[in-house]
Amino acid sequence: MRRNILTYLLPIFLYSCGTAEFSPNQKFDSDSPQNVNARQIARLGQKNPGAVIRIAVSSDTHTDYEDSRAFVNYVNATGGFDFAVLNGDITNFGLLTEFEGIERIYEKLNIPFITVLGNHDENAEGNFVYLRMFGQPNFTFGYGGIKFVCHDTNSREHHFDGTAPDLGWLRQNLSGDADHQAVIAFSHVPPIDGDFDPNLRLSYEQLFNSTPGVLASVHSHRHSADSIYRANATGIPFIITNTILNRSFTVIEISNGQLSTHPVTF
Repeated sequence: MRRNILTYLLPIFLYSCGTAEFSPNQKFDSDSPQNVNARQIARLGQKNPGAVIRIAVSSDTHTDYEDSRAFVNYVNATGGFDFAVLNGDITNFGLLTEFEGIERIYEKLNIPFITVLGNHDENAEGNFVYLRMFGQPNFTFGYGGIKFVCHDTNSREHHFDGTAPDLGWLRQNLSGDADHQAVIAFSHVPPIDGDFDPNLRLSYEQLFNSTPGVLASVHSHRHSADSIYRANATGIPFIITNTILNRSFTVIEISNGQLSTHPVTF
């Protein structure tokens, strides 16, 4: 009898080592994707940008797999986009299975997609999962003469300790260069939100407004209709996009150094 029980339990044990999710603290399994942002940026490098660059900015998918699939299907059917951005809050609880579920849906896009860290994604072991699956939370890439600066503004998850956003890193990386005269930034929590460190807001906005070539700073997080504000009514636009939960995303178009946006419902 003991031999029979072990015979049945052994394959179950072996299966659990490879693929089963038993703990909210699980960081990866054998099938977890890795280095997704690096792979997607490499794909983007193979594209030839046109005179107009069009970006589909989505956010706050959480675990809304149905609407995430609808977004992917809409973008694929519509065409004309250079790449997509998933601007944070991929998950609800920072769980591996949540990251994997959304990543597998976005992998079906026929364009590259870049993923930014959201505040919900820092729950549980989410920071480790994001780092292994997508890469560093602060990173840059270039396309069509534009430098894109993606960074972590989830101050509350860092206990408002002054490390998020990392102003030192931004000062080193926000400026353009010989190949990229224009700059667009992406991060999840906007400066006007209570989850953004109030002690850093003024310095953050001043840095963006004083850096030549910055066209816009794009945020999400608030689950409401698209909005734009300018610090002290001057300077660059701080754009706040809607959520996939509302079956909405934002189109950003850049042409001749000019940026425009409009929301899309699907």
